[in-house]
Amino acid sequence: MERGLNVNESTRMRVVHRLKQWGSATVADLARDLNLSGVSLRRHLDILERDHLVTAHVQPRGRGRPVKVYRLTEEADRFFPERYSEFAVDLLQGVREVFGERALRRLLQHWTSKLIERIKGRLMGKSLRERVQLLTEAMTEMGFLASWRCVGAGRFILTQAHCPLRRIVSVCPELCEQELRMHEEVLQACVTRECFMPHGEAVCRYQIRRSSSRAKALSSPR
Repeated sequence: MERGLNVNESTRMRVVHRLKQWGSATVADLARDLNLSGVSLRRHLDILERDHLVTAHVQPRGRGRPVKVYRLTEEADRFFPERYSEFAVDLLQGVREVFGERALRRLLQHWTSKLIERIKGRLMGKSLRERVQLLTEAMTEMGFLASWRCVGAGRFILTQAHCPLRRIVSVCPELCEQELRMHEEVLQACVTRECFMPHGEAVCRYQIRRSSSRAKALSSPR
């Protein structure tokens, strides 16, 4: 049994793993392989389908009765390891080794500029408070588990409790400086970093203050 799972959950994970290996399967195929009754297996499949982890379609079988065939949805991918961070680390290290630090900085600046462009469109014409709220939502969508609070007139705190890029930052700390630049650009405010996860602190925290000169740039589209 997998640690932390009860008997039923463990059985469902066996179903998920088998579907991943096979691509698709019928109740009869799975029941035979997992040594379960058809009734028991259907109950597990119903739960997996309810949780959007499997989907089913009816497949004709010649002259015989059509049969239901099950396959995993994209939602089920979360149960299988992905090596995106390792790939990104290797790729960035390769850029540094082959093309040098300057090329790596240009690549990160380009990535940040694209991100700024994407987020900034949501913030046009908004107050600083609204910009902070919308940036927080955007960061959470990207996996940073962000929150914000007002600490005075025109002053806010933005906290990021998780960093999905932490593995990458360990070999490419320049990303953190690009993040600070992004916050300043999209908020059009003065942003100061108070806490920093790479320095061993539990969160990354930013103090945000209104900047009249920056706010003008975002108040009206050009």
